[in-house]
Amino acid sequence: MARVVIADAGPLIALARLDTLQVLAGLFGGAVAPPAVLDECMAKDTADSRRIAQAIQTNLLRIESPDLPLPELPRSLGEGEKQAIALALGHPQSLLILDDRLARRQAARMGVAFIGIARLLHIAEQRGLIASAEISVETLGKSGYRISPDVLRRVRREGEET
Repeated sequence: MARVVIADAGPLIALARLDTLQVLAGLFGGAVAPPAVLDECMAKDTADSRRIAQAIQTNLLRIESPDLPLPELPRSLGEGEKQAIALALGHPQSLLILDDRLARRQAARMGVAFIGIARLLHIAEQRGLIASAEISVETLGKSGYRISPDVLRRVRREGEET
């Protein structure tokens, strides 16, 4: 059984902004997102939202509602993060792509495996799917996506240690 990869809105928007949603296919064969994540991604008509819509049309991204009731999570988490965590809990051995610090803390507490956008970009670079994770992170930072170049440096260091 293939590992289900579930994406939260932030990383999806980041990949769309970089026009690199195809790395989801290259790394994982595609991804799944819950309806609330789709709502967040499509809240405004932008180039990012149109790229995400295209990813859905081409089955790169599937929309799936969580089967399990939403777990008791902090109110400060958005509906998208809550649904993404619930969807991950419903798919044993799934991998959740999310960047929100509180959501990551909750996912870890519940035993859900996760990866952030910096690590995803680093892996995509290693596999030749993108030219440079560093340039991608810089581009995201300049576009308003909150990610520190230090995060990518830490990811690279950890990769060298393993």
